[in-house]
Amino acid sequence: MPTIINAVSGTGLTQTADGSGIVKLQSNGVTTNALAWVNFDGSTATIRASYNVSSVTRTATGTYTIALSSPLSDANYSVVATGGNKVPTGIAYTVVTLNDNAITPSTSGFGLLTTHASTGVTWDPIRVGVAVFGN
Repeated sequence: MPTIINAVSGTGLTQTADGSGIVKLQSNGVTTNALAWVNFDGSTATIRASYNVSSVTRTATGTYTIALSSPLSDANYSVVATGGNKVPTGIAYTVVTLNDNAITPSTSGFGLLTTHASTGVTWDPIRVGVAVFGN
């Protein structure tokens, strides 16, 4: 269990801790901060910056596995992700979705699939950003 700082109506702030180094901010028992995030290069799966992400593995064109450093409390989290490239004529947009075919989302990680917005073809965007929210 991470350090949890919880703002509770009527009683103010409460804190619990286990020494893991992970901090969760809560409002009335609901976590309000990202539990993990990563910015990476989709062509090389190189992490530029991250929090609670131990690795990004490119398993095929546009297909990635994200491993979390510390497991989440359950697999009922939400993933928000974006991706794209700047190209000579403008910006190439990307659709990023959870890829349950590659890996079933678990407390320790999940899969992503990136497809070109106009063609639907999988591709490796230069910049991919991912945030994970949950309890």
